[in-house]
Amino acid sequence: MVSTLVVGIRMTKEAGLSFFGVDEVNAALKEGKQVAALEPGDALFQKVGEDGVNVRLTLSGFTIKVIIEG
Repeated sequence: MVSTLVVGIRMTKEAGLSFFGVDEVNAALKEGKQVAALEPGDALFQKVGEDGVNVRLTLSGFTIKVIIEG
């Protein structure tokens, strides 16, 4: 069986760096499953302003897809 998990990092002024999805990958590995591949994910952005026509965004993190087999 193949499944896709998403891991990533978020960056904020308030919380600093925070990771997500890592616990799910670790749980799958402890069950004897294997990482078959890593695939590109997404860039995460946060809206910091808007002036009617333009929206200002800042990069706030990223994701990676982890393909799990087993």
